[in-house]
Amino acid sequence: MLRWLYSGVMTGVAPLALAWFYYRGRKDNGYRAHLAERLGKLAVTDAQQNGLLIHTVSVGETIAARQLIQQAIEQFPNSPITISCMTPTARRLIEQSFGDRVTVCYLPIDHPCAVRSFLSKLRPRAIWVMETELWPNLLYHAGQRHIPVSLLNARLSKRSARGYARVGKLMRESWRSLAYVGAQSRATSKRMLCLGVRDKRLYIDGNLKYDVSVPTSEEAAAEQLLKLRGNRLVWLAASTHPGEEQAVLSAHQKLLATYPAMLLIWAPRHPERFDEVAAQLQSSELDWMRRSELSDQGISTRCNVLLADSIGEMLKWCSVAQVTFVGGSLIQRGGHNPLEAVAASSAVISGKHIFNFAEVYRLLDKQRAVHWAKDFDLATPLQYLFDNDSVRKASVSAAENVLSTHQGASRRMLEHAQRFSDIGQQMIATFTTKRDVIKFDKDVLPEFEDNFFSAKYWQQKKAIAGNATGRATVWFIQQGDHGMVLRHYYRGGLVGKVNKDKFMREPVERSRAIAEFDLLVKLRNQNLPVPRPIAARMRKVGVMSYTADILVEVIPGAVDVYRLLRERQLNVEQWQSLGAAIRQLHDKNVFHSDLNCHNIMLDDNDKPWIVDFDKCGFREPGEWKKENLDRLLRSLKKEKSKYDTFYWKESRDWPELLTGYEKG
Repeated sequence: MLRWLYSGVMTGVAPLALAWFYYRGRKDNGYRAHLAERLGKLAVTDAQQNGLLIHTVSVGETIAARQLIQQAIEQFPNSPITISCMTPTARRLIEQSFGDRVTVCYLPIDHPCAVRSFLSKLRPRAIWVMETELWPNLLYHAGQRHIPVSLLNARLSKRSARGYARVGKLMRESWRSLAYVGAQSRATSKRMLCLGVRDKRLYIDGNLKYDVSVPTSEEAAAEQLLKLRGNRLVWLAASTHPGEEQAVLSAHQKLLATYPAMLLIWAPRHPERFDEVAAQLQSSELDWMRRSELSDQGISTRCNVLLADSIGEMLKWCSVAQVTFVGGSLIQRGGHNPLEAVAASSAVISGKHIFNFAEVYRLLDKQRAVHWAKDFDLATPLQYLFDNDSVRKASVSAAENVLSTHQGASRRMLEHAQRFSDIGQQMIATFTTKRDVIKFDKDVLPEFEDNFFSAKYWQQKKAIAGNATGRATVWFIQQGDHGMVLRHYYRGGLVGKVNKDKFMREPVERSRAIAEFDLLVKLRNQNLPVPRPIAARMRKVGVMSYTADILVEVIPGAVDVYRLLRERQLNVEQWQSLGAAIRQLHDKNVFHSDLNCHNIMLDDNDKPWIVDFDKCGFREPGEWKKENLDRLLRSLKKEKSKYDTFYWKESRDWPELLTGYEKG
């Protein structure tokens, strides 16, 4: 009920949000670009689907996640990666940092229609969200599609926790639905447990912001760009906001009296403010220039101030600055991340308003690795650090020790997020035509042909290894080293007598073959005993119908329990292993719509398998687990009543299966 109310509110908010984006576009045209993406209308190719979606929100989260994203690109070379954000500055930074190795888009407004369109277009296999950017409709509709959502680098202040608690009924299921949460600190983890995050999915993995590093290429690039001469002293005013500019100007003018060759590199937080800061510099008596106007000659010795009117170059500026003032801290903004400066061996100055990074600054302050500016007075700490080289160097060394002690979060989060996601396992590709949507495993079928779903095609290739008949014929195919089962979907019951194989049109992800294919991929990635899906097709027929086909890998040496019991008795270990396999599925809340003795198997090594996942899926825990077992028991009784030679005895064998089920 609350989600419907929330969605109703978002219906009113959506046009206001679009108007706000258009209004912001007065200063930054990026807000007016790609407006369709804000409504979930993406232009994506088949190659960009079925991958990993990482939502980095804005610039700060993007910078923090860069190391993790780079590692994900290297670790999942066959999985497409899409990075979504909310601001044009973050979008430019992503494009600049990763180029065509990722797809970039805006996350849509959290309206049900926009979210459904977004997920239907992109079809992500997993979603990783940075810090606290949780949207109820995104989480709900991802859950409806069984897309695991993880929260990485999670932080939650007391104030935010109280806010979430006030809308507990709306958000509690969202918190519980998270596949994995990597918390920055113990305090955050405790607050998230209170909100409903499941204990077994919650890890204290540290803060991604500590995993920053400065490649030597950045310092070399800065030196090449600026061509600084004569060991020139440099300080950086990083990520400044309105209300801090006068303090920056005043401090630099005072420093020039002592160090006339000193250079200030000034990097305002938001690109739309570059011109405002330029106007202030123009009215000052300082000699200044824009970074965008730098020539091959570098910066002249006469220039006192370089206005860094660019994005994605903060590490460059930090690498040449002996001291960095981290903005947003002289005013009630909460400060910004000081760790880029630390990684670049630049001493840190900050104001006292640092609630956004309180823990980072606490650790730095404890080691005397940060210097505080009081009452908008930047000149005093700057003068002190430049007058005392030994103090500045000791401060830098202490800060670097803090940084190195807390690194490793990227590796830990990547390991945990992969474990709870569907990424990095099979390489799934999708292609569409006017009438077909096909998914296939590129590791098995690098190039897919439409006639792979035709038994006649395989007969002509002399690749048919056999068939089985039931409601329809199932074909066994040998393609290189892979044995495959080709199955066409048919209707059952009375409907099947008049409509053999056509189903009412529905969204692609819910169509029979595609849904079974996607489910098998998810189950395989959770190491469950199910066959590997190879390909699936939804073919549109007429105006309102479709047909469906699937190719699934044959499990080598596997025989279903029905056929085994026609030939011999199963031993205690075999029955218990079958029970344990069913329990594995139930522990993951996987419902099997037709669990019977034809759909459970044992291979040559007595490993159990469960097959045929048409119309199956994930469900909330309930009585259906017992009903699954009851259905299997009925199927065994039915076959026992039909044949004189069926080596199954309920009093002997069924308790062993239940023992295996209970043991798990």
